[in-house]
Amino acid sequence: MPRTADARFNPSPTFRRLILLLASLNGLVGIRRIVESLFRPEIYNKDFMSPYLMARAILGGVNPYLPLNDLAAIFVPQANLDHFAHPTPHPPLVGLLGLPFGWVGYERGAQIWFGLELVFVGISIALLARWWGARLGPGLFALSFLIAVGWVPLVEDLWFGQLTTLLFLLLLLSWQALREERDGLGGALLGAIFAIKLTAWPLLLLLALRFRWRAVLAAAGVVLAAHGLAAAVLGTDCIRAYYLEVGPQVAAIYRGHDTNFSAWTLGLRLFEGFGNNFRVLPLFAAPMLAKLATPIFPAVLLLAGLWAAVRARSFDTAFGLLVGVGILVSPIAWTHYLMTSLIPAAILLRRLLENGASKGRVHLMFGLMAAFTIAGAGYSTVAQRLGGDAAPGELPLVSFAAGLLTLIPMAALIGLLVLLWRSDAEWHPSRAGEAGSAGRAGTWPWPRQTV
Repeated sequence: MPRTADARFNPSPTFRRLILLLASLNGLVGIRRIVESLFRPEIYNKDFMSPYLMARAILGGVNPYLPLNDLAAIFVPQANLDHFAHPTPHPPLVGLLGLPFGWVGYERGAQIWFGLELVFVGISIALLARWWGARLGPGLFALSFLIAVGWVPLVEDLWFGQLTTLLFLLLLLSWQALREERDGLGGALLGAIFAIKLTAWPLLLLLALRFRWRAVLAAAGVVLAAHGLAAAVLGTDCIRAYYLEVGPQVAAIYRGHDTNFSAWTLGLRLFEGFGNNFRVLPLFAAPMLAKLATPIFPAVLLLAGLWAAVRARSFDTAFGLLVGVGILVSPIAWTHYLMTSLIPAAILLRRLLENGASKGRVHLMFGLMAAFTIAGAGYSTVAQRLGGDAAPGELPLVSFAAGLLTLIPMAALIGLLVLLWRSDAEWHPSRAGEAGSAGRAGTWPWPRQTV
């Protein structure tokens, strides 16, 4: 039955202005918090410390995979990293990319990296606008930038000085190249992502299942070249130690963290309990079952995502689905990882607006995205307050039901991917401007409605 005009999502000018005002005010709050991270003492709490110490260690002839607190004692003694008694989680290439920062002081390096992150965000906004078919003048670009820096995943990435802004830009460039069948470039960009951080790797499986071997070989070539360069500088023992010792060690440390919403945590949550700031009780205690179940949940999620992606009518749908699945099957999934969920969200929003979707569907999508505007630490804080008082020297105990609050980001992301999958069946290429076409010019982010 066709939808009536009243059932379609067609926001009034007043509603649009209100949303833009609220989003802009939220952006100002985000800017204030981000700026605070550039000054003492917060600047020493940035995750940028990790690649910086790797670079300083390489320049100083020290093993870059010593525990971070040991490296900090040598190169940045004013930083208090006693709580990081483990090596950096970053692969060797990150240390090589960080070498230019190793020539300057830590604070100056963090500020330079922050400036580069802002550049990455600006380019990403321009790329998304181009894909949408919107024309961004200076005023609209500034407004889009202001709104973006109010979104919690981006705020957290900028506050901590993480790598996700760079990875997101590379992912956008790869997506646009692959949808235009420039497989060599698209695959090479994916390979660069894998060499910096092993994320979004399910996309490589998608390309193989679709027999796009040029992209697969290009990605593999970049990864091998990056590790060859790292081996030439650091030695093969360092590369071997990272993948066989350091990576598994860090993953095991943070697998049970209460703000980690990866599918790899579900076995612990159900059968053993988890938590870093507090202890969440399991559904029932079965440590052996927890060990067996831990790899099953991400495997099932990966297979389901691949099944849906292979059967998708649109490459955009397949790409967006596996970007989301890639977040969930990473051993660790922090709030800032959700930045890359903007790709499936943008694909879905464009379809909903251009295909005359119902108000309910659009409201549901925005509701799911709103769940990302609360950092994982926020859900953990609420869960902890629902728990009991802790005995001296022990962590507070939280019920299994209360602990489920920390899985809201996972549930919201899965819900977003389900909506994207459903939109694929209702997709009209002639209207949505997909499959590589530039799309219809419009405003940002509200394209002109068709009758």
